[in-house]
Formats: sequence, structure tokens, C-alpha cells
Amino acid sequence: MELLRPDSEVMEFLGKVTDMIIINLLCVLCSIPIITIGAAFTAKYYTSMKLVRGEEPNVCKSYFKSFRENFVQITPVWFVELIIALVLIFDWYNVIYGLGATMPFVLKVMLAVVSFIVWSVIYCMFPFMARFQVSTKELVKASILMALLNFPRMVLIFIVTFLPYIICLWYIKWGLGIWILCTTVSLYYISKEFNTQLEMLVNKGEGNESENTEAC
Repeated sequence: MELLRPDSEVMEFLGKVTDMIIINLLCVLCSIPIITIGAAFTAKYYTSMKLVRGEEPNVCKSYFKSFRENFVQITPVWFVELIIALVLIFDWYNVIYGLGATMPFVLKVMLAVVSFIVWSVIYCMFPFMARFQVSTKELVKASILMALLNFPRMVLIFIVTFLPYIICLWYIKWGLGIWILCTTVSLYYISKEFNTQLEMLVNKGEGNESENTEAC
């Protein structure tokens, strides 16, 4: 049957789905030590964004290549992000269960906004680091700008990122299957969104270079 030919559209689609599942599983396994989460997520988006762009890399080879190359730079950044995240988690624990339960609603909203912005900045660092070789200072600045300028998109990415886990808890009996399906779809969507945003930066940079050349 033509549908089962290795070069058919169906088989190519199934191949990409399988690759996305492998990427997610590699990220989970490499994130277990916790301190390696930064490198694990950077490698995750390095590989998935290449796959979405149609470059079709060797998934395992590409993943561990990025993991090794970015580990030294991204790990200290992730360590700082982890401390900030733990502080925010502690604040939310106090708001829900502790002394902060009586906090005015306005302050709770402000804490929610700050928490979301921090999450967005942290999340943007991984795909940015996966695509560009920049200094740590440039990485932080670019991630802040990317998160703030794409606030509506980050809301959608936030929903798509955490929705699979909520669905898994709701239908815990089929949790593993739901997790695999939902995280595969969400990884494709998020990688596509970040590819679009980062490609705009590349094109803008090329445009600026052309303007500078003409001015000379």
C-alpha cells in the first residue's frame, strides 16, 4: 500500500509524531536531577524547532548535542531561576494556606501577574538559547523583551503547557496515554510559535544589516 511507503505523507507524519514523543521523554529523563532542567529544556526546543522547520534531525543525536553544548552556560542561569521560582511558590503557599490568606485581592492579582511574567521570561530563555549563541546578559535581556512583547502568545503557551497535566489529573486512569498525546501536540504548537517569533528576529536583524550596508 502506498500509505505505508516510508516516503508517504502518512509515514512522514507518524515519524514526526514519534520524534516529538521521544523528545518529550528525553526531556523528562534528563530533567530528573532538577539542576539539569535548563539544559534539558534547551535541548528539547533545539531539537523540536529544527523538526518543525523541516530539518528532520537525528532526534537523539541532536538532543544530546545541544544538551552538552549549552549545559555550562544555561545551568547557572537555571539555578538562579529555580531560586526565584521557589520564592514565588513559597509566596503562593502562604497566600493559599498561610498568613497571606487574608491578603487583599488586588495584591493577589499583582502576585499572579508577577508570577506569570517571571514564568514567561524563564520559558523564553530555553528556545532563545537553543536558536542563538549569545552571552548570558544578552540572553536575559532578549528573554524579557520576548516575553513582554508577546504577552498574549505567552498566555496561550502557558495554557497549552499546563493543560495536559490538568487533563491527566482529571482522567488519571488514562493519564500516561493522555500525557503522551497532549504533550506531543503542545510541543509541536509551542515549537511552531517560537520558530515564528525567532524567525522574525532573524529577518529583522538581516534587514538592519542591509540598511547599514546601504548607509555605508
